[in-house]
Amino acid sequence: MTKEDSDIRAQVLAADESRYQALYRQDVAALGHMLADEDYVHIHANGKVDDKAAFLASIETARYRFVQAERTAQQVRLAGPLVLLHGRTLTTLDVAGETKVMDNAFTTVWKQTEGGLKLLHWQATRRL
Repeated sequence: MTKEDSDIRAQVLAADESRYQALYRQDVAALGHMLADEDYVHIHANGKVDDKAAFLASIETARYRFVQAERTAQQVRLAGPLVLLHGRTLTTLDVAGETKVMDNAFTTVWKQTEGGLKLLHWQATRRL
């Protein structure tokens, strides 16, 4: 692995942590900057698919609130201008006052752009 590859891997992990911090704060402006403009796709563990606008609206209206997300077994793969991050997340959410814990596998796809890393895709799969 080259130093450049190592740097990109570290940048993706840092960007993903920043995304989670923005989710905890319900910081729609910060999230909006991190997500790709036209291409973003968010696939929830229940199969629901959101584009950028729908996902940001769900955060802004506090339909659900992220409380904590423990990520483990994270692996980063480089594929040209794309960086794939996958692993496992144990996520605690507040859904209308009810605490829910979700055990998911996840995959994210980040794109290296002149403006920095942008998230193109998030997909969660419920672990049984």
